[in-house]
Amino acid sequence: MNKLIHPFLRFNKLGLLLIASLAANLAHADICADLRVIQSQSKSHFDGWKKESVEEGARRQFSSSFVLDGATRCVIGGNSTHYSCVWQLASPTELRSAYARMVEQVKACPPLGKELPAILNDQPEERTRDGVRQTMEITGFDFADAEVTVLVGRLEVSGGKPAQTSNQLRFSFARSGSSPR
Repeated sequence: MNKLIHPFLRFNKLGLLLIASLAANLAHADICADLRVIQSQSKSHFDGWKKESVEEGARRQFSSSFVLDGATRCVIGGNSTHYSCVWQLASPTELRSAYARMVEQVKACPPLGKELPAILNDQPEERTRDGVRQTMEITGFDFADAEVTVLVGRLEVSGGKPAQTSNQLRFSFARSGSSPR
């Protein structure tokens, strides 16, 4: 009988470890806590997070050592006053769901200063050019008393030859009161 109980107990211990691991990952996915950490780092122009420099067109950016949960990449730009992350999602349906979820999560965050942010929501905009369809939507959060703006956006691209598909969720944080570098 002891041999039957022992494997069961081992399974329960593994199950508890798995649950603890999942709970730790979910705890890391707290956008409100991440927003506070980002705000704190922005005061030093994200110097503690800057990795190698990345040239994107005429803009100079740095890859970030701090990456939001599940993001494909995060960068620091705008004279070290902006931090942004991008997630690549498999389908437009997943993108719309992730966008709505992130907007609601940021709305639920406590103020960064003393006041809740003004919320600016752009209606979805759709463009088609050369057979490529692009749909974009952005929700802005103006934390005016903290001199911070947060943008959550979605971009769907499909069509063209060869076929192009991109379903991107973007989170952007900008500190307006920072001196340029």
